[in-house]
Amino acid sequence: MLTHEFEIRKSSVEMERNMTLSECYEEMGADLHEVLRRLKTEERIGKFLKLILTDTNYESLCKALEEKNYEQAFTHIHNLKGLAMNLGLTPLLVPAQELCEELRDGEPERELKPLLDEVAAAYQKVLGIVERLD
Repeated sequence: MLTHEFEIRKSSVEMERNMTLSECYEEMGADLHEVLRRLKTEERIGKFLKLILTDTNYESLCKALEEKNYEQAFTHIHNLKGLAMNLGLTPLLVPAQELCEELRDGEPERELKPLLDEVAAAYQKVLGIVERLD
């Protein structure tokens, strides 16, 4: 049974100052200009970026993996990958793509915990930064 020990906490970051959209993307190591070409305005990007704070795909992914429901796990990681791709969240996109490909054909061929750990760390980083968005 795959047990994932990395718990995502949507913590309060009251002590840290808020960030602009540009600062958020810089902190994430992502390319805001590329996303602006697609979504056109910073307001629109910010609106969609904040949706990640209420998105449940990560939690659903972990549950599906614990239950070895690889079809559902694929759906959830594919959704996260799409979110990361559309919003230019490169730190999350790269590990999400790798886990997505491992789950694409159903039964994985290798241990998933290291891949899930990478996704979890990237997801936590993105959440922490987006929480600080003005």
